Amino acid sequence: MKSSYFALLFLTLLTGLAVSLAVISPKFLKDSVTMTKAEDEKIENNLSIMAKGMVESEEEIEIGNQVMGIISEVKVKEGDKVIKGQLLVRLDDCKILTKLQLTEAKLKEAKAKLRELEMGFRDEDITMAQSRVDRLEIIYKRAKDEYERQKRLYHKEASTLIDLEKAEDGMKITRAELSESKANLKKFMRGVRKEEIEGAKSVVEKIGSELSYYQAVLKDYTIHSPIDGLVAKLYRNSGEIVDVGASFMKIIDPDKLRIRAELEESDVGKVVEGQPVEVFVDAYEGRVYKGMTYQVFSILKRYSLRVFDPSAGYDINAQDIFARLDDFSGLKHGMQVTVSFKQMMKDEINDEIKDELSKRKDEL
Repeated sequence: MKSSYFALLFLTLLTGLAVSLAVISPKFLKDSVTMTKAEDEKIENNLSIMAKGMVESEEEIEIGNQVMGIISEVKVKEGDKVIKGQLLVRLDDCKILTKLQLTEAKLKEAKAKLRELEMGFRDEDITMAQSRVDRLEIIYKRAKDEYERQKRLYHKEASTLIDLEKAEDGMKITRAELSESKANLKKFMRGVRKEEIEGAKSVVEKIGSELSYYQAVLKDYTIHSPIDGLVAKLYRNSGEIVDVGASFMKIIDPDKLRIRAELEESDVGKVVEGQPVEVFVDAYEGRVYKGMTYQVFSILKRYSLRVFDPSAGYDINAQDIFARLDDFSGLKHGMQVTVSFKQMMKDEINDEIKDELSKRKDEL
């Protein structure tokens, strides 16, 4: 009887344990799966994303020209340091100089004419004009008398037709000069009209504008450096004919560097602004440069990659990302680098990182 009682109690406990396991096991299994997924995500998020990149200058300027011409002199070579305002290239300016000098002469003449009109006519001018009219009237009377005499002689066959025509031409010329002198005297007597002065002023302004234009164009025949920097690339040589907009050279500021990384399309979206980076350079084995991304481009570019076979190659889509390093010592413009992006959860981009990112953007 006592044995039956213990057997029943054991069976009851066993049944209760089975029921408890049936209730608890699904929740336990669910929690285990959830923890595994979280750990996997954490491991995945801690894996670095790698990308190829390059050290480049933040300030890079293509130097071009605004006029067509022949390069007479290139004053710098690749690798030369230049300062702001330094002469880089000179174009042949002989033609524009000639136009400028002719325009200067025209302007000088026009200004003299305007001054004369503004001052008006002097009494001496009127006296001289009157004297010229009086003299020409006498000359004209003589020429007319000679013509009448030759005409009478011709009708009496005492003179030739040539003599008659010569006397007639002399009379006509003298009459025209007398008419012009009388008109000039009348103008002096009347004085300068306001319209004449305004017209002379317009001529001076027009020629002055032409001169200013040629002076401005002449400046385009000499190209100066807009910044302190370094000649990174030279495209043209002396003697070449260049069109408007042609590039002469590329100038960079070697002291303002950044990292441009090219993130492959498969990793797009995995890097954000403010994300820490580690940069590796073959020239400095074992050295790690640390920094932070400050710009992630929203578009992708297509790049052509070349391999050892010159006839082979392939294209990829990549996203440009700019990063600033804490220390650029030893790095030069054009160096190839490998960029490692440290993966972060969104909540890891704290206020301190946001402030630093904002500060670096403001520096650009």
